[in-house]
Amino acid sequence: MKNKIEKKQQRRFFIYNMVAFALIFIAFGFIIFFQVQTSLYSRVDEDLLKQAELRGSFEPNGAFSGAPPGELSRLPDKDVTLKGQGRFVPIEWDSEGNILNKEAIGTQLYDELSTGFKLATSKLETVHSVTLDSGSSFRYVVYKAPSSNSSDVTYLQFISRVDAEKQLAENFGRILIICSIGSWILSIFASYYLSQKAMSPVLASWRKQTEFVANASHELRTPLTIIQNKLELLLTKPNDRIIDQMEPIALSLSEIRHLSKMTSDLLLLSRADSNATVLSEEMVDLNRFVTEVIAPYKEIAESKEMTIWTQLDSNRVSKIDPIRIQQLLVILLDNSLKYSQAGDSIGITTEVKDHYWIVEVRDTGQGIAEENREKVFERFYREEKSRNRETGGTGLGLAIAKWIVDLHKGKIEILDNLPKGTIFRVKIPIK
Repeated sequence: MKNKIEKKQQRRFFIYNMVAFALIFIAFGFIIFFQVQTSLYSRVDEDLLKQAELRGSFEPNGAFSGAPPGELSRLPDKDVTLKGQGRFVPIEWDSEGNILNKEAIGTQLYDELSTGFKLATSKLETVHSVTLDSGSSFRYVVYKAPSSNSSDVTYLQFISRVDAEKQLAENFGRILIICSIGSWILSIFASYYLSQKAMSPVLASWRKQTEFVANASHELRTPLTIIQNKLELLLTKPNDRIIDQMEPIALSLSEIRHLSKMTSDLLLLSRADSNATVLSEEMVDLNRFVTEVIAPYKEIAESKEMTIWTQLDSNRVSKIDPIRIQQLLVILLDNSLKYSQAGDSIGITTEVKDHYWIVEVRDTGQGIAEENREKVFERFYREEKSRNRETGGTGLGLAIAKWIVDLHKGKIEILDNLPKGTIFRVKIPIK
């Protein structure tokens, strides 16, 4: 079931990426093509529109007295093939749509215009494109003939052949389509890779959440079952005095405290996951702070026939979050006490080095196997495969400890305390 859901989600990411790439290529293709096409025709269009300046010098039969040399000079009475940019032909039209200067424009152009072109006078002084039946392409602009004109000329048309520009645009369009299709095919492989990369953290988070819920359910079920059994036992003996049933009552209270601590830890970790926690830093005397945190645990250690010793070499005042750091030290001390036995010792050392406050909690207890040292910071992880409850705790302590260290942008690691035991080393940057 999980694999089907994962594959379905990955397939969805893949399709989204593939469609996104396709839309991007199409959009950019259109933008680039029209930009290139506009650039190809822009010079021709500019020169066509400049002819408005020459209308005042119009003379019938194709002559423009004010035309610059080489631009609008009268063309010879012969067939004309327009080539290149900047070559324009003036065409005179009467009110009925007939060409008046056939001799001036040449037979070839006249034949093309007379068979496949109809003069449109609705939009004057605007550049238009036309492809005739012969396959030739032109850009042209139409003006109203000057009112001072005494001839039959009603409209003036300036026309330029743009076959070369059109061919360039078409070739570029074909190349652009081929490149876009090739790039899109490559993007299919990229989409598949990106869908896998995008799904990896999602799947990891999902598996982690599923495992977390399963572990939390297991941890909550055990104390609830114990409490239920003990309360049902008490219901079978309604006439007994409280003192006669101290054992089930005490055990139930112990499990309730265990549940209370677990729910507090779960709430803390949920806040950690939401990144809603902000450090509340204060200036603290580091040596004095550690001494005050350790003091209650010395008595606990003595009651278990253990010893706690200290070597504090961080005699300075620095800015830390005292509540979180106290919680961190308590977790590490509590962990050492749980996994040590009578006769073992627990040491706390501190020093300041290279702008880091280094705290080590070392014990001579049972130690942690090297292959499990990263796993112990996972939620609900216990090194004992049977998940026995002899040591108490919730399996969340070291996960919270790592979160506190990460919150301070520090580092926590586990080392061997030869010949036996474990060292928890914490490095926190200080100001």
